[in-house]
Amino acid sequence: MKKTLSRTTLGIAVLFVIVPMLLATPQFALSITHPSSILQKIQEPVDMLIFVSPQYASDAEIATAISSYVSAIKDDLGWNARTVSLKKGNNDFRKIDQIIETYYEIYKIKACMMVGEDTDTALGGDYEYMEKPSTIPWSTAGGEDKYEVSEQGVVCKPYTMDICISLLYPTHNLDYQTKKSHIIFAFEKFSTQRNISCSKDVMVFESSDINTYSKDLYHQLETYGNVYYGEDPTDEEIGMSLSGSYAMYYVHGHSNPSGTRLNADGSGWFSADMVDELDTPFFGADGCYVSGWWSDQSDTDTLNPSIDCLWYGSTIFTSKHVQVMVLGLLSQNGLSYPVSFIENALPELLEGQTLAESMIGDVYLSGDVVFGDPTFHYTI
Repeated sequence: MKKTLSRTTLGIAVLFVIVPMLLATPQFALSITHPSSILQKIQEPVDMLIFVSPQYASDAEIATAISSYVSAIKDDLGWNARTVSLKKGNNDFRKIDQIIETYYEIYKIKACMMVGEDTDTALGGDYEYMEKPSTIPWSTAGGEDKYEVSEQGVVCKPYTMDICISLLYPTHNLDYQTKKSHIIFAFEKFSTQRNISCSKDVMVFESSDINTYSKDLYHQLETYGNVYYGEDPTDEEIGMSLSGSYAMYYVHGHSNPSGTRLNADGSGWFSADMVDELDTPFFGADGCYVSGWWSDQSDTDTLNPSIDCLWYGSTIFTSKHVQVMVLGLLSQNGLSYPVSFIENALPELLEGQTLAESMIGDVYLSGDVVFGDPTFHYTI
């Protein structure tokens, strides 16, 4: 298996199409200029960027849904968000990174949402027909020196998250109208379900053959509420849990993009489509390749469109209740300092901070991926 990723140095003078979102209208206002020039003309601070991929950039109904979301987070958090419309010429993850870092340098933006599965994204791993993205190039400030690319993609090593990146990537092989309706549904959900109280009930299922260290980490959540912890659950126990209501729901086991094996004896399958049955605003899947999708090509050096409708990240478009999910090695540890989502972000998230604010500024060892609303927070 031979894979390479070009690390061509980009020229300084790059033209970008920057599309600031007009907060009171759904239309895009187009300007073609260098990012630093247009940023000097923006008087209000910018807290978040919403990138829209070439496939959806000119869709007026999606623009209207995004505009409503921008207004909702302004009213809720006081955040200002702006939309960047990607064209084919700047749809490259390195060029996207330049735009992000230009805004970060001036405004210290907190989050970016990447809308559209045709957004060029760095590869985080590729095994047979399973692929996973890496958002590390976008979440770290400081250019390409802040991350390392190998034959398998972006290398997971300790890094400080400067910006929370979330993905809204529909399944590629669906027809356009279905993908469009999924995106609009997600933004409507994020706009209208803002006042979410924290019930303090947390469900955790783990497989005993891989929870040597993570078991204690998950039990530390008892400081914040009631943790219902299940080790090696049966299929029946998993099914019974779906009828409950929780502040958070976690699964940790042997995984692929379509689900997680939660029992050391090979049983206890949590399928990705079960996310649709959960009554929780937050879902976390802890395991290998939970942050990825299925590809129609094996072992390539770039991400390919998903061809399977059943993968964890796609359920953000079909779940009625889930506002955000974090997928990856959430309980990764083994170092002398905290390097996992469970250790770093959860305490602040459970105290009412937004997901973005709870994650940025901490050191992480793995490239966990956020799907959904980075402005999600509990009303404490």
